[in-house]
Amino acid sequence: MLESFIRAADEYTTKKKSIPAPYIRRSFTLDFEPEKAILRIATPGFYELYINGKNITKGYLAPYISNPDDLVCYDEYNVEKYLTKGKNAIGIILGNGFANQTVTSWDFDKATFRAPLSVAVDLVAKGEGSFFTITSDESFKTHPSHIVYDMYRYGTHIDSRLYIKGWNMPDFDDSCWHNVSLSPKPKGSVEICKASPIVKVAELKPIKITEQNDVCYLKTAFRAGENIPSTKVSGYLYDFGRSSAGVCRIRIKGNKGQTVTLRHGERLTDSGEFNLNSIYTLKPDYADYIHLYQTDVFVLSGEGEEVFIPPFTYHGFRYVLVEGITREQATDDLLTFEIISSGNPRRASFSSSSDTLNTLFLMGINANVSNFHYFPTDCPHREKNGWTGDISVSAEQLIYNFDCSRDLVFWLTSLIRAQRADGSLPGIVPTTGWGFSWGNGPMWDSAIVTVPYYAYKYDGYIDLPDGYSDALYRYLLYLDSRRDERGLIAIGLGDWCQPRAEGEPISAPLVLTDSVTAYDILKKSAFIFDLLGDKGRKGYVESFAADLRLAIRKHLIDLDTMRAVGDCQTSETLIISHGIIEEVEKERAYARLIELIHSKDDHLYVGMIGLRFIFDVLIDGGDVDLALKLITREDEPSYGSMIRRGATALCESIKENGLNESENHHFLGDIIRIFESRLAGLRVNPYMRDKDEVIFSPSVPDLLDHAEASYSFKSGICHFGWRRNAEGILLHIDVPDGVKGRIEYGTLSLELSTGYQEFYV
Repeated sequence: MLESFIRAADEYTTKKKSIPAPYIRRSFTLDFEPEKAILRIATPGFYELYINGKNITKGYLAPYISNPDDLVCYDEYNVEKYLTKGKNAIGIILGNGFANQTVTSWDFDKATFRAPLSVAVDLVAKGEGSFFTITSDESFKTHPSHIVYDMYRYGTHIDSRLYIKGWNMPDFDDSCWHNVSLSPKPKGSVEICKASPIVKVAELKPIKITEQNDVCYLKTAFRAGENIPSTKVSGYLYDFGRSSAGVCRIRIKGNKGQTVTLRHGERLTDSGEFNLNSIYTLKPDYADYIHLYQTDVFVLSGEGEEVFIPPFTYHGFRYVLVEGITREQATDDLLTFEIISSGNPRRASFSSSSDTLNTLFLMGINANVSNFHYFPTDCPHREKNGWTGDISVSAEQLIYNFDCSRDLVFWLTSLIRAQRADGSLPGIVPTTGWGFSWGNGPMWDSAIVTVPYYAYKYDGYIDLPDGYSDALYRYLLYLDSRRDERGLIAIGLGDWCQPRAEGEPISAPLVLTDSVTAYDILKKSAFIFDLLGDKGRKGYVESFAADLRLAIRKHLIDLDTMRAVGDCQTSETLIISHGIIEEVEKERAYARLIELIHSKDDHLYVGMIGLRFIFDVLIDGGDVDLALKLITREDEPSYGSMIRRGATALCESIKENGLNESENHHFLGDIIRIFESRLAGLRVNPYMRDKDEVIFSPSVPDLLDHAEASYSFKSGICHFGWRRNAEGILLHIDVPDGVKGRIEYGTLSLELSTGYQEFYV
């Protein structure tokens, strides 16, 4: 099955030359009415699939995004309803995808697997007692398509004058087309895609259209020494009201040869001009190609109204600068923002009496949707990278809020296949080999355990990829080999994105964040090995964890004062949250944490690691109002400051960094889980023993009058909430069949019962 790969040409797109996306087709005749027909298609890049002229592709960017040396995915379609007795045709358009990238960042352009686009197709049909099969071979025909350029990190260029009408229909005359040639099979295994397809999840219409003239769309260098193009452009600025991810559907009537250019950005300058500063990542040797970045180009055929949806790409944006149109064409109906994301159903919600919390919650959800395309990416515009650390710190809140466990666990396939022989893991996945010498370390590597751990917590899901247990064990042996003479670990990135002055080091020493994170990895690994029934490896992990905890306590904590090295918010948070200190020691450590917060005038001075844990620690310590103050205050650093500066998704940092900072990142988004599980109190599977067990245990701050959350179980939706009124605090719950647990609030402790209930406390 899918052993024979074919290709249209011997060339592929480079920086210097673009090779159009190929049409590939095969006509055939069925002597029977098909009762059952299955078509399988695999490609290292992207594809669009047509049967008798109908586009049946499962979604955008099919089949998957992976390193073809490790994994090539295929999709399977039941196609009997599209086939007929008599003449039929299969049509395919291929896109570059991850398999062929010209972007020089992260060394994608140096990938050893770069090659002419290839595809494998199998069709098996049966009916009336007969069988018919097709396997991709040299009988397939090919021709360059109207898609003259595509690069999923850059954009798509379409020349509709080159479109060949009827190319994918059975009666099309392809006698002047060339035959394809056989292509080497990719090195990676060919496996069915288990991830949810990428689909349109919403549409946005513009809320404002303004004319802009002589816009210099790059204002400052992203990296020192870059040569910034001085090109100025003019056009019409479309504002869609919020930043998200997807493509614009353009509907236009114009003259033959009219060229329309769409540039996509997420922020404006202070003077309201379009710019690309927060979303471009080009290195100096590629600066001449900035005109391609997040840019789609359409050349009109002039044949009436034309509709374009650019394939094989997507962008992160709120604003689109449209060049090449007349004032009459600049209408509300010209562009529609099609938001695309993996089709993972939402399963949790939150609302409260605080507009700020409600807005931050929606910003967090928006960042999650914007950054989930088969797997979570750091941002939907300048990188589109599966940073392992970002995935790790977001795994719980993502799985709590979306039915996405299977997608995340499938991503583990790419993670473990990227592992090196020494057990080390890269900082981005998929990768072509970048991310081992910089960009990884225990916090980033921890995705190898946080993903299955939280998938099990919320879904009871432990269907791990082949080789996972061995890969995890190799990684733990690698960690063991990287311990210093004190038994500690300091090998990776630290508390990323901590607010600090230029040149100032990160407050929490790397040896503290790496060692404590490694300890957490070991605890979760022991849990996973226990689930897998691997007692031997569990024993090794438990012994390693005990030794590491002792080393941390001995070398990194002053046990008299309970101050951890660094004496900062993140350091104190981690020794409390990860069980490094004993229960009787917590009071002194927690008191020091509160002192450190007050010393910063009640501001957060933590990065991505500290932000993942500090709010749980504060709420457990009885300081829910302080936690909310840190989150909601309008001055920096804070989450509330993101709202003040006009962001519509969570940003890259809790402290603004000028035009260069992205405004669509998910990795600081664990606050939405805090809102749901701590403020509203809906805590799912708190003891890691039953995914259908809950505890209703709200933390009621003085700053709120009410909060509520819902969570979808297979048996129904569970609602928990509380409301303050003249009679006290009213707890209200609605529990579906099959869900069990307890209410724990103050002195109230009772077992949940099915149905709706109210309690005053």
